[in-house]
Amino acid sequence: MSAKKIAGMMLAVLLLCAGRLGAQHSVPLNITVREGNGFTMEEVEKGVFEVTTAPGNATVRFDPLAAAPGEDIAVLSFDYFCASGMEFMVVMVNDDASRIEENMIRMPIAEGWSTFSVDVTDKLKKLQGPNDYLSLLIVPSTARPTTMRIKSPRLRAYTEKEMEQNRVKAEREEREKRLNRDIDVYLKKNHPCRVTEVKVTDDAVEVCGDIKGMPGEVYLCEVPMFGDLTDKDFITERRIEKPKTFKLKFDRYADIDGRRYDRLYSRWVLAQKSQNGYLICSHGRYADDVQSMYKLPHETVASKKGIGGFHNSPYASDLDSLQATSVTVNVNLGFMRLTPSDNSIPFEYNGKTYYADRKAIENFDKTLQFTASKDIIVSAIVLIAPERSFADKEVGRLFEHPDFDPAGIYTMPNMTTLESLNLYAAAIDFLASRYSRPDKKYGRIHHWIAHNEVDAGWVWTNAGVKTPLRFMDIYMKSMRLLYYTARKYNPHSEVLITLTHYWQGRHNEYCYPSARLLELLLDYTDAEGDFKWGVAHHPYPQSLFEPKAWLDEQATFDYDTPLITFKNLEVLDSWIKQPRALYKGKEKRTLYLSEQNPNSKDYSEEALLEQAAGMAYAMKKLEACDGIDAYQMHGWFDQRGEGGLRIGVRRFVDDETDPAGRKPAWFVFQAFGTDKENEKFEFAKKIIGIGDWDEIIYKAPIPMKSQKQEAAR
Repeated sequence: MSAKKIAGMMLAVLLLCAGRLGAQHSVPLNITVREGNGFTMEEVEKGVFEVTTAPGNATVRFDPLAAAPGEDIAVLSFDYFCASGMEFMVVMVNDDASRIEENMIRMPIAEGWSTFSVDVTDKLKKLQGPNDYLSLLIVPSTARPTTMRIKSPRLRAYTEKEMEQNRVKAEREEREKRLNRDIDVYLKKNHPCRVTEVKVTDDAVEVCGDIKGMPGEVYLCEVPMFGDLTDKDFITERRIEKPKTFKLKFDRYADIDGRRYDRLYSRWVLAQKSQNGYLICSHGRYADDVQSMYKLPHETVASKKGIGGFHNSPYASDLDSLQATSVTVNVNLGFMRLTPSDNSIPFEYNGKTYYADRKAIENFDKTLQFTASKDIIVSAIVLIAPERSFADKEVGRLFEHPDFDPAGIYTMPNMTTLESLNLYAAAIDFLASRYSRPDKKYGRIHHWIAHNEVDAGWVWTNAGVKTPLRFMDIYMKSMRLLYYTARKYNPHSEVLITLTHYWQGRHNEYCYPSARLLELLLDYTDAEGDFKWGVAHHPYPQSLFEPKAWLDEQATFDYDTPLITFKNLEVLDSWIKQPRALYKGKEKRTLYLSEQNPNSKDYSEEALLEQAAGMAYAMKKLEACDGIDAYQMHGWFDQRGEGGLRIGVRRFVDDETDPAGRKPAWFVFQAFGTDKENEKFEFAKKIIGIGDWDEIIYKAPIPMKSQKQEAAR
């Protein structure tokens, strides 16, 4: 029998086994009918259970298994009907909700009976005793009662499709390991050659460098932003003729498979050819800057007071009342469309026509025209929802990162193909050109915050399971795309990395220490050319529910602190002012506190005064840190759906007793920076337990990482 025939028979057997595996009997699960705090449940017909969140989370509990499931059992499936969809679901063992963040699964709208499946291999291993059970934590997307019906819950084996998905996943994980290793070597290596400058004009890119008389032929290679440098994804190569220094010029735009590509986003690297391919002999370098269309004035914040999540509303006069001079505005790229409609704005980017949802853009206009009329500095928080949330599913598919995990609320943009890269660039180009006009017709965006809380990227900027280095390698591209696109129109635009209060600590195993990401960001800009980036930090108290940040035990006054909260803002202040962190070694980078506030546990007098004292404490710490440029408070209003938090300076807009009423913290924030500050802050001393505000300020030097390394030598 031939080897070919034997191989064919083996393949047939494998496929047959796979088919049998997927077709094996399932293990039915029984649902325990119960009610809990914040939800109701009833069996509306045989085997059909209706769960209503009212308005809290719901827990659907399955009976313990009568016997251990077979080794092939790996998936929990059930049928459900939910016309409004749920925010997310978590599979738990014995109702243990301690690791919600890394287990969140989005539940899409199901306007008819739909099947939902999730891998529970790790959960089944935790069923040790006869009384152990599985359950579902279901979290609604609104504070209003939400109903879901569920039937036919069962455990089963993988299907053929799922086994193929697992195989692809395993291959992806191996690729991730290799890329992480290769990038680490690349960044740390002292390469013999150097690309020294990349100039970009309207029609050309000029690349300069030094090959130091390297023996053998050296090539200048172009890595497009949708390619990987360590994978040698080159689209251009040109042999260098001169023995030492060189200067080579290229057309600004390239045609790649019928699509136009802007070389503004390319990295340029030197390499030599070998029998095994290219050997990289320099760090890559991005554009040093780009020529701006408009000569706009350099606008900076006039005070440290700002409002986060600002939008034009009946309460927009708070900008004047609070004397705020900066805001953040959420900008979700869900406005993008690929096909025209009566409600769209057509625009062209790189020779292709795209469309923007008119209603969404007019809402942005309304807010940004208002802020522009008052000379407010605006930072746009760029958010990208996953495919499931897009009105235009094709746009969502192109935007969603290929490694996106359904646990994420927002996705890292997909920059792995030219089509997706151009879509992302087109969206930012549309916004940057519209909101950089000298006449401020539509308003102004000054700076761009690259997504949200990227150290908790698993939830807020999901790109799948990544090491810190791999995550930064991807995130860096997004930062640079935002930066270069904005700078085409505004020569003073900056892009900011956004971080939670975790510093050396991390929320869970899927998240990263903020300090680690910042050090990697410095490593990248040291190696590949600096650009005008800053930091948008969120120094919430240790517990978001506890307004007394002065009690934070995990906020210490050293570089190794697990957290940075209001208590130890001095650490962040020292970090941004250290020599290594300076822009091109000369200029302090922008540092905003772009989302934070102390909480009021309820609306009792005691709780409201504790929140106000927490605000006074934060303001006095802010005042002492000259490296921090502004504080954009979040929230402006208390918001439903924030897990019971009341971190606004105004009450819920639907509060029964005082809708959107000003809380004592509002008046504390108003007094900050005025001649009434000391008078309005005096009450807080007793709550904090101090006699003088000077007692809360840490004055000793705080060595940073590089300084500590020097001291150890």
